[in-house]
Amino acid sequence: MSRTENSLRNIKFALFFQAASILVAFLTRKVFVLVLTQEYLGLDGTFSNILTMLSLAELGIGGAITYSLYKPLAQDDRAQITALMALFRRVYWSIGGIVALLGCALAPLLPVLIRDMPDLPHIYLIYMLFVLNTALSYFGVYKQSLIIADQRQYITSTCHYGLKMLLFLAQALFLWLTHNYFVYLGLMLGATLAENLILTYQANRLYPYLKKATPAPLPQETRKDILRNTKALLTHRVGGIVVFGTDNLLISAFVGVISVGLYSNYLMVTNGLKTAYGQLFRSLTASVGNLGATKDSGQAALPVYWKVNFVGGWLFGFSAICLAVLLNPFIDLWLGEAFLFRQEIVCLIALNFYVTGMREATLTFRDAYGLYWYDRHKPIAESLINLAVSAALAIPLGVAGIFLGTFISTMTTCFWIEPVVLFHYGFHAPVKRYFQEYAVNTLVTLATGAVVWCLCTLLPGSGMVLFCGKAAVCLVAGNLGYLLAYHRREEFRYFLQLASGMVRRFKR
Repeated sequence: MSRTENSLRNIKFALFFQAASILVAFLTRKVFVLVLTQEYLGLDGTFSNILTMLSLAELGIGGAITYSLYKPLAQDDRAQITALMALFRRVYWSIGGIVALLGCALAPLLPVLIRDMPDLPHIYLIYMLFVLNTALSYFGVYKQSLIIADQRQYITSTCHYGLKMLLFLAQALFLWLTHNYFVYLGLMLGATLAENLILTYQANRLYPYLKKATPAPLPQETRKDILRNTKALLTHRVGGIVVFGTDNLLISAFVGVISVGLYSNYLMVTNGLKTAYGQLFRSLTASVGNLGATKDSGQAALPVYWKVNFVGGWLFGFSAICLAVLLNPFIDLWLGEAFLFRQEIVCLIALNFYVTGMREATLTFRDAYGLYWYDRHKPIAESLINLAVSAALAIPLGVAGIFLGTFISTMTTCFWIEPVVLFHYGFHAPVKRYFQEYAVNTLVTLATGAVVWCLCTLLPGSGMVLFCGKAAVCLVAGNLGYLLAYHRREEFRYFLQLASGMVRRFKR
């Protein structure tokens, strides 16, 4: 199967199963809200954030080893693959143990991390079940990484999201029948264990030589590359976790656990979109990594990058408009008016979704080319700015100040550093066009969003009828704005021809 066919297959499976699991997740959250109190919802988000911070124990070595797999997979160097996977296994089993120990050590600090800690029964046992679930997730991840690096992400997507779908259905059913949060958590643990076992079996089936061969020592040069990339990726993990993994903790500390529960609903929607779109981009990473391992120059991938970046600009711009217009009406229909944020907070959520999404194409190619070392100091600056600004603005502005801090930290660091590094060290090309494209897409998004908002304010009705009307306006007017702006672009014509070819093949 060709690289392009593999990428398309990865995207198709990822999007289908992700969409299905998101729909079922919304049902489960509705049952959760009906059966349990908002304090449980807040704890769910806060504990998940705490455990996200503990993923620092991974140190970034996973990305470094995955990048090291691209070349031996392209060359079918089984000895090198076996040696890398043996290292991967030792590292991740150790990480699972470290996460469990660190999670236990943090338990006494829960009253410090959670403002107005709710008086719920067995709260420390609930936390320990979250710790156990996170630790279990590391024991099978090393074989999943091999499957993904070998451009077979459709396998991991099918397993992960298929199990997620079954898990959410089971959680909704048993939560409704028993009203027992521990049954809900027990099913979560069972799904994590099942995913590890299934993907381990799939990896053993696809790569039987891993069990037969005796791992040879890794070459010194490979060890040096892994160590160098691990050092760089550690700072990237710190930055990512501080910026995107601490919002709930900051809200909990400065505002209260109830607001964490409210935000978790919005986060569920935006994370669903981010994960689906991220799957689309990450499905390309192994293909681009394979290209980088077999070509002498990053110039070979530059035309591909502009196409991917074009799709990202349209996709994330359109989605940000939809979030700004539809997110509160959707939450109102789904959970009720009591679970709503103010509109200005929703606009900040949509803004952060846009600026984060606009990085996807650049990060996909950076990861594929392993350029972690060159912007290793960026995440530290990003983290410090985010924490300082978010904490300072949280006092006068509350939740809005925390989200504004995230936006400021992104624009003062990631916005310009990541493309500069990619174009200089990866493509060996000027970066000027990137910033021009970004500016044009932002202006198109703002203009289109303003038109969509004005049209939606003119719509009559209420409830589901009004929501469907606004969704129709977003769909038609939102995409029409991009179509008018981009219909002459080479990238647009390319995807139009690609879509036409797919339609013709489907008709045959």
